[in-house]
Amino acid sequence: MTSAELKHRAKLQEWSARIQDCRSSGLPVRAWCKQEGINASTYYRWERELLTAANQSPCSGVPAVTFAELPEPKKMSCNVSERCATLHIGKASLNIYPGCDAEQLRLLVELLRLC
Repeated sequence: MTSAELKHRAKLQEWSARIQDCRSSGLPVRAWCKQEGINASTYYRWERELLTAANQSPCSGVPAVTFAELPEPKKMSCNVSERCATLHIGKASLNIYPGCDAEQLRLLVELLRLC
C-alpha cells in the first residue's frame, strides 16, 4: 500500500469518527459543522465518500454467514399427567418428563438458581 493510500485510509477513519460524532450530537449537520469549524460541503463530501466505500465492500470485517440443516427434534409428549416431577426453585417451576437429559436438567437448575 502506498503512502497516499495510507493517508487516504487515515482520513477516512478520521472522518468516520467525525460523522459518527455529528450524528450522535443531536445537532443538525450544518449546526454541528459550524460549531466544529468545518465547511458543510466538506462534511458531505466525506460522508458521500464513506458511503461509497461502504457500498463497495459491505461488511468486509464480518465473516460470511453459513447455514446448516438440522434434524427435526423428536416430538415428545408433554402431557401434565405424564410428568415425573415438578421442581420449584424460588418463583420458578420446572416440569420434568420421562427421558429428560440429566445434563440439560442440571444446566436448567443452575440457571434457575441464578434468577
